[in-house]
Amino acid sequence: MVVKQQSRPEGATGKERPLAIFGWNKKKEGEQATGSGNGASAAPAKGEPVQFSPEKAQRFFTHAQTSHDTGGFEYAMTMWLNGLRHDPANMNAIQGFFRSAAAFTQAGNKAATKDIERAVAGQGGPLDRYLQAMLAWALKPLDPALAVKAFQAPAELGLQEPARWIAPKALEVVLREQRPRKEHLVRIVEAANKCEVYDIAVRAGDAALRIDPTDVKLATFVKNLSAQSSISKGGYDQVGQTGGFRANVRDNEQQRKLDEADRLVKTDAVIDRVLEAARADYTARPSDRPTVNKYVKALLERGTPDDEQTAIDVLEKAHAETHEFGFRKSAGEIRMRVGRRELRSLKEAADKAPGDAAAAQVFRDAEARQLSLEIAELEQQIAAYPTDLGIKFELGKRYFVAQRYEDAVGQFQLAKDDGKNRSSVLDFLGRSFAAMGWTDEAVDTFRAAIAGHSDPNDPAGMELRYGLMSALQRRAEEQNDLSNAEEAYKLASAIAIQQINFKDVRARRDAVKALIARLRPPAPGAGA
Repeated sequence: MVVKQQSRPEGATGKERPLAIFGWNKKKEGEQATGSGNGASAAPAKGEPVQFSPEKAQRFFTHAQTSHDTGGFEYAMTMWLNGLRHDPANMNAIQGFFRSAAAFTQAGNKAATKDIERAVAGQGGPLDRYLQAMLAWALKPLDPALAVKAFQAPAELGLQEPARWIAPKALEVVLREQRPRKEHLVRIVEAANKCEVYDIAVRAGDAALRIDPTDVKLATFVKNLSAQSSISKGGYDQVGQTGGFRANVRDNEQQRKLDEADRLVKTDAVIDRVLEAARADYTARPSDRPTVNKYVKALLERGTPDDEQTAIDVLEKAHAETHEFGFRKSAGEIRMRVGRRELRSLKEAADKAPGDAAAAQVFRDAEARQLSLEIAELEQQIAAYPTDLGIKFELGKRYFVAQRYEDAVGQFQLAKDDGKNRSSVLDFLGRSFAAMGWTDEAVDTFRAAIAGHSDPNDPAGMELRYGLMSALQRRAEEQNDLSNAEEAYKLASAIAIQQINFKDVRARRDAVKALIARLRPPAPGAGA
């Protein structure tokens, strides 16, 4: 369906809160509302009518979600923005866009690519400014000026729900500054008043008055906003309308549910109520992605074995219907977590009965099954997210434990570009080379890891030095090389001085010392 946005009717006033900058008044009967369900649509550029189509937008959003789930964050951002041009008030899409943008920046990208910029290019109309403001803020989420513009843009368009979602976030960014700027706060006041987020307007106004207490005009305006905020919260401004104040009272039950769901510490009764509410929502809207995730979260929070299996079933059903791998990934992670918990129980049972061969065998069999399960799950994740270096590292570790050393090396070599895990990746890479008998490669890998590690004395640094020591000791034994043995001894001695109980460093030190004695030539004249 394509709906052409019409210009504002003659005589409409700002107080009527039109659906968009040139849209019809939402409350006016007999007029056609356009938008995505919350009364908003795009503004035309240079007097041309906007082609507004939620159906067309959804095709972009589907591509965006698929690209995000497979690690294509740049393309996902482009698709979210293209879809928002056709359905600018779609909250699922807006939140999806910000998630993709966060992943894009976390990957080290600082600026928009040309493809992303093309998605927000236009003729400078309000809709273009809205998309451009969202993009700019998403790439620099701590920039107060960009946060304010991102709030003003949907307020200008009359996009109530997006504006109300952005309002507290924008205010938080401004207030985080060591010296917040009054002009930023005043702009928030004006935009919040326009979209009727009076509590945010009052908070921003109070903050601005703390900066400039002499602004009498602003003080009067904030005082009036405070009164309006109290009236709106109580529902008194709706007396005589359908529901009116009584509707506000009925909303208390819904608010209680929201408050309970957000609590960090919940009683069993609260957990049960939150789960029942989430289950009811899921039953009513089984294809809604946020509802699916909310239901799964509530199931896992209670966390009985039946709840965990239900969560897996719900996620796999969602994956089958949407083909979004994120659901399949979440189901696999639950399986791995359940398996690890069961494995810990079996290990505790085996440890309590050290002479019970049957218990030990049950644990070993379960350990092998768990390792196979995790390898299979991570291999599927790699296929779906081929650029995720963290998953490659995790898969490499499982290959290492399974003694599939060449496979492990392949994953570690790809994952070593991940700055967050680089030292650990190189440690495992060096150990894999050593396990393969590639001693020279192991030595070179450990040297490179130590050279790039910030603190050689922290636990990760000590692991690297121990790895280099072990590789040098092995090369000294293989080649009868005294210099390697002496370097290994220095490393072993340094580790022992720092932490004498680190692994088997005492025994290693003694073994390398004996090796040096064997390799060192006798002093001239000795034994004569």
